Parts: sequence; structure tokens; C-alpha cells
Amino acid sequence: MDRPSGIDRRTLARHIGADVDRVAPLLARILLVRAIGDILGGRDREALWVAVDVISDCEGGGEFAVAGATTRALAGALAPAHDVDRDLTTAVTAVKQLNWTLKAEKNAYARYSVVTDPDNSYIDPEQSDETWTRWQEYKRGVDDAVGGLPADLGRGEVQSLLLDRAIDRVFERGLLYSIRYVFAGEPEGMWRCQVAKILLDAARVGLIRGRAGTVESLADDVHAGRRALVEATSSAWAREAANHLVEIAVPVATREEPLTADKVTAIRLAALCLAHESQAARMTAAGDAFRDVVVGITLMERDTAAGTTRNGGTTPASTPGGAG
Repeated sequence: MDRPSGIDRRTLARHIGADVDRVAPLLARILLVRAIGDILGGRDREALWVAVDVISDCEGGGEFAVAGATTRALAGALAPAHDVDRDLTTAVTAVKQLNWTLKAEKNAYARYSVVTDPDNSYIDPEQSDETWTRWQEYKRGVDDAVGGLPADLGRGEVQSLLLDRAIDRVFERGLLYSIRYVFAGEPEGMWRCQVAKILLDAARVGLIRGRAGTVESLADDVHAGRRALVEATSSAWAREAANHLVEIAVPVATREEPLTADKVTAIRLAALCLAHESQAARMTAAGDAFRDVVVGITLMERDTAAGTTRNGGTTPASTPGGAG
């Protein structure tokens, strides 16, 4: 591939997929908080399946236990208003309890239905009353479990048009989660695929035909995007994210700080979100500049990987960022 237009869809898809895996601890926290808000708001089944899938996907690696340096750094760029240091152990426990209680209630109702089936030749009144009473107990248990969800966690919006849209799309797959959870014992991680697809679709504008971004112009592109956006937007999220992008991207672009996997992910996803934000507000100059940043940081990552490989070492920008 020739520069500067050397970022094709397949290459970008691979990079964004790796970014989503690295940012998964942060997205999982936001999704779980959003799910609890939806459960309390009455969308219990769909939000619950998503929450259970997210917990199953992330909890095994200890990613919910502590908001580590990676999660905090990415939150600063992608969701500056989200409190990732807050302990969500209570939320995880509460969602698990609700899930278990709902299944128990369903089983209790099934037993009651069998005992009271009109097609039975004989219905035992005592057994009927017993199963009905047990079913009512489990129904009250469901109410108690919903009431036990931590309502003070908020909804977890990140206030980015692109990330909020991606997270909302995850919840549209509630039925799929339900089927997957019932018939398979392993987490599917479909929520990661959904987020990655939204990010990639947004990136296609101006990227697959080639942008003018280069490694050499990366710092200038970051500053240009920030100036154009700050002058034209009223979005507090966009202003804060643009300022933070300058803080983390310029030292990398000018070689004052080393390129690492976490910084690449934070820069690329923040620039991508800001490009989408700018496009939605018809701020063409800012959108083009941020898309140039996406191209530039990806080329820089590729060049770093190629140079390190030639030297026989390990590529910092290709090393997994680790759990939360």
C-alpha cells in the first residue's frame, strides 16, 4: 500500500477490532451501568441478557475487579465524564442475582403449569396450591432483585454520538443474547462485534478512498481538528475530548513520548469519534482533520511495527493493552 492513502477497509477493520478488545473493560463498565438503568426502567429482559453476556465475557480476566491504568487512560479520551474508578462489584453481583432469580421464577412457573394443566386427568389441589405459592414467592424475589439494583449508578452515557450509538446498537441484539445464553455455555462476545462494526462503518467516510493524513502531519492535524471543532461546536464532550486528544497525541507525534498500544487505541478511537461528531454537525474541516489523524496514527503504528520487526524486537503498539 502506498502512502498517504494506504489505509484500506480490511486493514482498518483489523486495527479497530484490536482497539475494541483493548477498550473492552471501559465499554463493559458503561454497558453494565446502562443495562442497569434500562432494567430499572422496565426493559429488563433485553438489558439483562446484554449485561449477563458482558459480565461473562469480561469477568474471567479480572477486568471488572479494578479500573487499571489502561481503562482510566482510555476513559480520559473516550468517556471523560464516566467514573471508571467507582467500584461496580455491587452492580455485577446484583445483575447476577436478578438473572438467577428470573430463571428460578421461570422454573417455578413451569412446575405450576404442569401441575395445573387442564389436560391432566387429575389435578391435585394440595400440589396445585403448593406450586402456586412457591411461584408467587419467586415472583416476589424478582421484584426484590430488581429493587436491589444500584439505582444511583446513572445510565453511563459517554456523550459521544458514535460511542453512544454503538452501545445502543448492542442492546438491539437482546433476542440473540437470549437464544445464545440458553443454548450455549460460553460467552459469545457479540457486543464487541457490534461496537467494532459501528466504528468501522463510521470510519468509511473519507477513509477507504484515502485521506491526506501522514505521520509527519499528525501533530498539525490534531491541532487543526481541535481548532476547527472548538470554534464551531457547543458539545462539552467534544471540546473536552479534543483537548485531551491534543494532550496524548502531540507528544507521540513529535516523538517526545513512545508509541504504545494504549496510546494508539486512545488516539485512534478518540479521533474517530470526533470525526463522526464533526460530520454530524456538518463541521467538514474538523471532520477531515480528525480522519487524517486516524490515518496518520495507523500509519505510524504500521511503521513502528515494521521497524521493530526489522530490528528483531517486540512492537509496543502491537502488544495487548491488558485487562482494565
